[in-house]
Amino acid sequence: MSKDNIKKANGVFIAYFVHTGHLTKEEAKEMAGMDDSHFEEAYAKAGNMFAKIGNENAVSTKVFDHLAKEVEDYMKKISGYGIA
Repeated sequence: MSKDNIKKANGVFIAYFVHTGHLTKEEAKEMAGMDDSHFEEAYAKAGNMFAKIGNENAVSTKVFDHLAKEVEDYMKKISGYGIA
């Protein structure tokens, strides 16, 4: 379902801010509106992003480039093509 995959993609972006120190894990999970197992998946994907780019400015294109890679599977389920 598109709604679930959009929620997962959003969860990855929100969880990135836990890794940067701007949110607690609980705050991010609440913002994402996800259960523990789905949030842990998002948190792991956000960790992959953070490992590659660190604590760079959130408006950096690198953040969005790596976000696109981490949520590509969700986006393919939504549009059939991924991020355009």
